[in-house]
Amino acid sequence: MTSPQGATIPGVRVTLSGSTERSDQTDGSGQLTMPSLLVGTYRLRFDGEKVTAFEKEVTVTTGKVTQVDVMLNPAPEPRVVMAPPPPAAKPAAAPVGPRGEPLTVGIVDVLEKEYVGRQPRRESLLSCTGNLRTSMIQLNDPMPMRLYESADAAYYVLGGEGTLQMNGKETKLGLNGFVSVPRGTSHTFSRRGTRALVLLAVLSGEPCEQAR
Repeated sequence: MTSPQGATIPGVRVTLSGSTERSDQTDGSGQLTMPSLLVGTYRLRFDGEKVTAFEKEVTVTTGKVTQVDVMLNPAPEPRVVMAPPPPAAKPAAAPVGPRGEPLTVGIVDVLEKEYVGRQPRRESLLSCTGNLRTSMIQLNDPMPMRLYESADAAYYVLGGEGTLQMNGKETKLGLNGFVSVPRGTSHTFSRRGTRALVLLAVLSGEPCEQAR
């Protein structure tokens, strides 16, 4: 038993009516245990000199411990309150971006159409639906450091060779290399050799601003 401020309430009289009749008081920590009850529906009444009387129905089932948490209001005069405690607030749903259309693309076709050439880098959006964003990144110059607070990222090397710097540690990457970057992890890529580093990048967790 607790007060609206969360304080435990000792000395509350609890009366049990139903298949088994019992009565007892809460201990110094505001708790009371009634073992070996028969299966069925019971009515519990909570009252005392310093609290407003309260009644509640509880169903006891086989093989399970039935736990009842009750918040009692202070009252100068005892009175019966038949209302159940307020329901717990539901957590807010995580934001989800708009749903995109089913899509099939050829990576070679995208590379031919949007080849980076001599540009420092180029990023081509392949698809965006809900909280999943997929793009192709071509790098001649190092990619600026990235850090996603609420999204996880995965990268796959489609072409060239490069170096990954993640949380201050460098790792060499070759063709078909794979990288998984948990949210909150700083990372960047740079090219090695004469060919552009080409990455397939998948970002999961942040809503798409526009479906594709």
